[in-house]
Amino acid sequence: MITLSLIGSLLSSFMLLFTIFYGLYKNYHDRVLRYYSYFGLCAFGILFTMFLTYAFPNDLDLTLVNKITQASTVLTFSALFVLSLIFPKTEKQVPFLIIALILVPAYIIAYIAVFTDMNITAAYFKDGKLVREFRFFYTVYLSVAFGYILLGVLNFIRKYITTKVELYRKQMRFVFIGTGVAMTFAAVFSIIMPRFFGYVDLYVLGPSLATFIGVSSLFYAVISYQMMDIRSAIHKTTMYTVISTAIFLPMFALVYIYDINILGLKTIPLYIIAFIIVVMFMALSQYIQPIIDKAFKRKHYELQEYLDTFVKEISAIRDIDELIKKTVSTIHNTFYLKSTYFLMYNNEVRSYQLEYSMGESPVSPSINRLSPIVRWFNRNQRIVTFDNIYMDEASFTDVRDEFIQYFTTNNIVIMIPIYHRRVLTGILCLGEKDSLAAYKPDEIELLSFLSNETNINLSHAITYQEAKKEQMLQRTITISSELLAKAVPGTLPNIAGIKYGAFYIPRQGGGIDYFDFIRPGLQGIGTIATDIAGIGMQSALYSVILRSSFHTSLTDAHSSYNVIQKLNRVIHNYSRGKGILITAYYYYIDIRNMRLIYTNAGFPPMELYRVEKSDFSSLDTEGIPLGYDPTFNYGMGRTNILRGDIGILYSKALITSKNSRGEQFTLDHVRTIIKEYRMKMPSDIATIIQDEFKAFMGISSPESDIVVIIFKSY
Repeated sequence: MITLSLIGSLLSSFMLLFTIFYGLYKNYHDRVLRYYSYFGLCAFGILFTMFLTYAFPNDLDLTLVNKITQASTVLTFSALFVLSLIFPKTEKQVPFLIIALILVPAYIIAYIAVFTDMNITAAYFKDGKLVREFRFFYTVYLSVAFGYILLGVLNFIRKYITTKVELYRKQMRFVFIGTGVAMTFAAVFSIIMPRFFGYVDLYVLGPSLATFIGVSSLFYAVISYQMMDIRSAIHKTTMYTVISTAIFLPMFALVYIYDINILGLKTIPLYIIAFIIVVMFMALSQYIQPIIDKAFKRKHYELQEYLDTFVKEISAIRDIDELIKKTVSTIHNTFYLKSTYFLMYNNEVRSYQLEYSMGESPVSPSINRLSPIVRWFNRNQRIVTFDNIYMDEASFTDVRDEFIQYFTTNNIVIMIPIYHRRVLTGILCLGEKDSLAAYKPDEIELLSFLSNETNINLSHAITYQEAKKEQMLQRTITISSELLAKAVPGTLPNIAGIKYGAFYIPRQGGGIDYFDFIRPGLQGIGTIATDIAGIGMQSALYSVILRSSFHTSLTDAHSSYNVIQKLNRVIHNYSRGKGILITAYYYYIDIRNMRLIYTNAGFPPMELYRVEKSDFSSLDTEGIPLGYDPTFNYGMGRTNILRGDIGILYSKALITSKNSRGEQFTLDHVRTIIKEYRMKMPSDIATIIQDEFKAFMGISSPESDIVVIIFKSY
């Protein structure tokens, strides 16, 4: 029994030290891990002094060593009570002052135990058994120590019953309640039985057993954040029982050989035998454990082979839809899930939309591209499980509520991000299993492997589709550019009293948006600017139709209302009310009276810089885009202009396009340029705005074509 006590205390000491440093290394910012490390450090004091007691019975001051053991014991039990107060993690944390006050009695007891003879007066071995002589204060020490552990266990049980978060219940079930019960047994074996019954055979083995249980729980729940269902727990327990048996049998055989003194082993100091057993333990763990582990994970390896075959099959797929459907169906059927669906980024609506699903339909799957969930995935790029959201406080503090709401609304438990060129392209969402069993840690690893392979193949498919689209786009742009060659003016008007400046920045190729001028006579001039959604042949045809209709409006040029009404009817008749988005702004300048007449159909308002007040006016009639409602009654505005007034029409993309830093050019910036260079010709002002916009955007492209038209009265 002495040999077992010696080996058990030494192994437990090593395990505690490892978990202390590993826990702090993993996340020393985590409050629970810090206090668990403190708890482990106090427990290390118990077990290592027990090891010293049995390893060097004749070489150390056993009385002092046992006093330190008693001090470490009461500190360990008080640390367990503190753990029961800070877990589960709640928004309202227990203040450190209260924790310090709780620990004060334990430190007072520890001081009395070490530096006085009120607790233990002597400790020595007699007939191979540890004998300790107690004083009256030992009963007080025992009551305080056992009171701490009893309060801790009861508090964990209370929280387990009252908490509503299932993940916290799992963690308490696998870690704190189990550890608390084990520590209770340790207290009985190492404190109560020696004191009241004089039984010391289990004095060391009780705390050693508690350490093994606590360390295992720590690795499965606190550090790894891998919560198991009951079937997984039974599977793991059985597997590690077999592993432990295979490892410990040779060690017990060595102990037996030592006890019966074969080959004169008794002449070797006991602590050397203990270190030999520790080395044997490490070696057997290295070589025996993987063999048994693989036998118990037979299904895991079969699933791995199946997924390897699947990965080979999808590597040749270049159709995005087919790839997504095959991935969703494979995961859904392989893991027997209630629901599985894939979200794909849709550039038109600027959000992640449902692309394909199997099983139960999600309630509200769409995610906006500016959502905190999307921002989190772009920063972290890793799988998220429902358990992670609660356990990884450092990562999810700011976005926990958004993730929880999305998970619970759509009944999912795992989100797997998919990236293309380091940008979040899609999200694979997995629901619960049909059996309601939890995902095993091994399955999470396989899903991580599968997500990496899917990521690679989907990225290849997107690149392939983009290349095909680019080729088609270039051919379309070539044709549409030929159509547009005659659809925009080659030169700007040059008339007395009004000067013009303009520029056109196409998003791609030759551009689509249409702008033009009509001159019904010497008395005035009309100007139109349009913003036509899309690219390619269809959009180019709309430009041609607009030009043709606009030039037939010569007699109505002085009435901005009539011009826009006519264009609206023409576009509606062509598209039957289902055309693409076209916005337009038309204005007419009566040169004789210096009067501006204007109508807006969904275009940004004209900005008119008025010399008289050195400020801008926004000219708008708030009409709808062209082609949707042929009966819509567009408004018409009028205003006088003075010499030196400057008007600017601009496409929305001028002020909404973002550069690589996510910044916008803004309307204020445009106004500042016009104010600063108001004395220059409008053509010069247009050139300055164009140059500054291009410099601002850098390598980034505008979100659509940009038309800018500037006039200045003289």
